[in-house]
Amino acid sequence: MAFLFFPSKGIFLSSFLLCFAILSLGAEARRSPSPISSLISKELFDSIFIHKDNNACPARNFYTYDSFINASKRFPRFGTTGSPATRKREIAAFLAQISHETTGGWATAPDGPYAWGLCFKEEISPQSNYCDSTNTQWPCYPGQSYKGRGPIQLSWNYNYGPAGKALGFDGLRNPDVVSNNSLIAFQTGLWFWMTEQSPNLLATM
Repeated sequence: MAFLFFPSKGIFLSSFLLCFAILSLGAEARRSPSPISSLISKELFDSIFIHKDNNACPARNFYTYDSFINASKRFPRFGTTGSPATRKREIAAFLAQISHETTGGWATAPDGPYAWGLCFKEEISPQSNYCDSTNTQWPCYPGQSYKGRGPIQLSWNYNYGPAGKALGFDGLRNPDVVSNNSLIAFQTGLWFWMTEQSPNLLATM
């Protein structure tokens, strides 16, 4: 960058500082956004899911804050786009969705029916094995159930297959890993959240 030199040292210095400030602003704009953990602390996470480790919850001690944060690192676009307020809204929307999917609350539950998110890690008493036998791209494996598991309650073979391929596990032969591994559980939730879904697949979730 060229600088115009003026006889006055003060004018030259002011011009230099102005240019430096402009360059600094550009560097700030290109800087990577702050991590998810800077927007939602462990204390806030635990206060949102205040009853997740209650003895009445089948998923007690399964869904940890660290697993959520580590899973989010697999998806660098999650909660990193836009202003801090926009980023917080996306994180809040995701947490609200998984709370809805895994709630163990009831009408007269302590702290209300919506304070029991992340109470379940898998569907209880599923009415089917969620196998779409017409899907030849992601064929069902004999003896396996593709019932809802994890914070987003991932369901159906045509979701377990691509989720496993994207995340590095065999979703068709070993779907139980989603309800046995907290990190993978959160990763499947974020995978479904961040992956474009066709309307007919969303209707069957």
